[in-house]
Amino acid sequence: MIKVLALLLAVAAVSPAYSLDFSLDKIKAADLGVKAEGVPAPGAPAKEEAQVPQDLVYKFSQVRNEVRRLETDTTWLRSDINRLESDARRIEQGVSNPFFSSDLRRMSMDMSRRLTDLQRLAADVKNLLGLAVKDAALNQTARDIEWDARDLENRFQFDVVNAAQSLEWTVRRLDPKLVGYDAQWTASDLSRVCRDLQWKTRDLSWDARDLVSKTQP
Repeated sequence: MIKVLALLLAVAAVSPAYSLDFSLDKIKAADLGVKAEGVPAPGAPAKEEAQVPQDLVYKFSQVRNEVRRLETDTTWLRSDINRLESDARRIEQGVSNPFFSSDLRRMSMDMSRRLTDLQRLAADVKNLLGLAVKDAALNQTARDIEWDARDLENRFQFDVVNAAQSLEWTVRRLDPKLVGYDAQWTASDLSRVCRDLQWKTRDLSWDARDLVSKTQP
């Protein structure tokens, strides 16, 4: 009886070991029919377009509006100067005009004011050159600035400067007793300021063209 019990205990001890050996040696991954699948690579993150700061958009719009305002303000400038020259020619022919000297001074003062405005605008455009980024909306605004700046340049170069020079020559022929002793000096100063405006509009136009190039997407 004791021998039978010993034999049963021996068989019980051998059976788990044999089963473990069978599971380790006999079972393979291929027998299970498991097929490894490739892991998809993570996609590249979507590229976000850089947003143009709103304060930069505002600065561009402000400069465009100011250039356009100055361009509109000078639309009839040649006609105003020509009207003064017509008054001077009538005085030369003997027609009295007690308001000519004051009108001439007012024109000279207005032209000096426009020169100050233009110098400020030219500085603003030059400042935008250092802030400009490539953007379609900014580029369109820059094109608007360049268009009005080119109109200003052409107006002063071909119209205003010539009209002011002709006015100065006419006033110089007048008797100072008829128009005041400061009329010749005022007419000369007006002509000089117009030439300064011409050169400044040229600078503005060049910088505006550079601004268009810098903002081109």
